[in-house]
Amino acid sequence: MNVHSRRRDRSPEAIEKRRKATEQARAANIRQGYVHDPVLEAASARFIAGDITTEEFREEMLTRFKRA
Repeated sequence: MNVHSRRRDRSPEAIEKRRKATEQARAANIRQGYVHDPVLEAASARFIAGDITTEEFREEMLTRFKRA
């Protein structure tokens, strides 16, 4: 992936790398008591597919839980 490009690498290798990273994060969260969250899972799927960047994923989660 070009580090200056906002477009995610959608090669099979890049998708697999993001999938593995997401699975590892999910496993760590499960060990800490994670309960299934459909919004988080949907955002994770979009991240894995390359539809959103890491920064966009993070911003979505911060916005969701930000107090009014």
